[in-house]
Amino acid sequence: MTVLGVDAGHRDRSALERMILDAVPEPILLCTHPVRHGQAHHAASVELDPATAATATMAFLAQGAAVAEDGQVTGPDEHAPGASEALAAHRREGRAVRFPGQHLLRGTLTLAEAEATGVVDRIDPLGGPLPPDTVLTTHDFVRPVYRAGELILEVTPATTGVIPFELEHQHICGH
Repeated sequence: MTVLGVDAGHRDRSALERMILDAVPEPILLCTHPVRHGQAHHAASVELDPATAATATMAFLAQGAAVAEDGQVTGPDEHAPGASEALAAHRREGRAVRFPGQHLLRGTLTLAEAEATGVVDRIDPLGGPLPPDTVLTTHDFVRPVYRAGELILEVTPATTGVIPFELEHQHICGH
């Protein structure tokens, strides 16, 4: 596997995801990471088949991104730190957009069933522990987060059990 850190200065996380997925339609793992120095924005780490890494790198560079791989950074200097940080955070910190087994967390299942898939290391309910038979309605959209190397699905109470903390079409406060 090859892992790339990519930063093109995207403030819009969805635009970053589209850029990555246009170049790498089926990544093994794609995570977004906040970049907090300079103008706040998002970078990405993408794990992909080594056979597609050179083509993906060229596509990212053509979009004005910096690309980090194996301690080397290519591309605009202003994005180099974010690309390096994203690469260093891969599988340790960040928000998973595409990940192995993602298809197993679709639809409605109990927390016990979701944990039994082995896709995430744990489920973290807002407000504390819940019974294993609590119903999780994913709406076919889950974005677990890496914290200290663990992939964690954050969930929040809903009328029928729990839902993922991040919704597909959520409203950003103040906009």
